[in-house]
Amino acid sequence: MENPAAAAGAASKQNAAKKPLTIFGYDIRYFFIGMLVFAFLGFWVENLSRMATKHIFDSRHQLLPFLFAYGIALLAIYVAMGTPWELRFFNKKVFKKSTRATTAASHLIYFFVICAFIMLGEIGVGMMYEKFAGVILWDYTDIPTHITRYTSVITTLLIGGGVYAIMAFAFRPMMALISKMGTRAATVVDCTLGIAVVIDFFIMVIYTFATGSAPEYWSVAW
Repeated sequence: MENPAAAAGAASKQNAAKKPLTIFGYDIRYFFIGMLVFAFLGFWVENLSRMATKHIFDSRHQLLPFLFAYGIALLAIYVAMGTPWELRFFNKKVFKKSTRATTAASHLIYFFVICAFIMLGEIGVGMMYEKFAGVILWDYTDIPTHITRYTSVITTLLIGGGVYAIMAFAFRPMMALISKMGTRAATVVDCTLGIAVVIDFFIMVIYTFATGSAPEYWSVAW
């Protein structure tokens, strides 16, 4: 005769094994799709700004139209702070009560932290490539309010405002839409396009550090 306690324990372990890995409420397979969406948006944000200011449209040093650094930024931002509507420090909520005042404070704090994250991130990444690879990937010295060659107040506020708007008003609908595709379809996309984007990103990083110059696959200027 089967031991009821043992059967219950086995069933509990089986259910735990079936439980998907999540990132603060989102199945990791869906979240990786979200990272790919951010990577795609990053490619177009950079190119649209370059088309407007420099009349250049190029590969941004990668073969695919995805800049995975933006996907990594989404992961870091969401894991660390969530969204402006549910501001937290990792898994600890910043405000215990939800009022108009705390909601307004959450949005303001989120925006300014995002801006600080962008400014420090751009300086850190830019200086790392310059120091260890000997390459200058971008240069903001011709932009008023620039701080070092890698960031400026103007670009930080513009990018920070865009990221804030996405996380406040588009992130949840985007993830809800992605979740409708089903785990099987998400797994296929992750294991095909997702892996290709990650490999493309690391090829760029390795090539840049190995040769001292970033790969340039194609460029259109006018």
